[in-house]
Amino acid sequence: MAWLGLITYRIYQKNKHTTPNNESIPVQSGVKINVTRFNPFEEIGGDQSFILTILNQDNSGVIVSSLHNRDITRIYAKPVKDGQGDNITLSKEEKLAIVKTIKG
Repeated sequence: MAWLGLITYRIYQKNKHTTPNNESIPVQSGVKINVTRFNPFEEIGGDQSFILTILNQDNSGVIVSSLHNRDITRIYAKPVKDGQGDNITLSKEEKLAIVKTIKG
């Protein structure tokens, strides 16, 4: 789970402003974050997989998908631009997660 902390820290660094005294002020407005749990394998398991969606006010950002089954967990990060995959194919679950994040 260290990767999730790293991603969160990088987003924080990108979206912060500083005062004249060089103190950090995080920008809260416009950032949309959502976690969607789902089951990618219809015949087995439960909703152990998830999609973390982080978008800015322009609906651009990143999605991190974790596909979990009994034997292995795979993690994918994909760029999002204007609410769509940025030169990358998105699964139906990823598309739905983006829509949920945009709608709030």
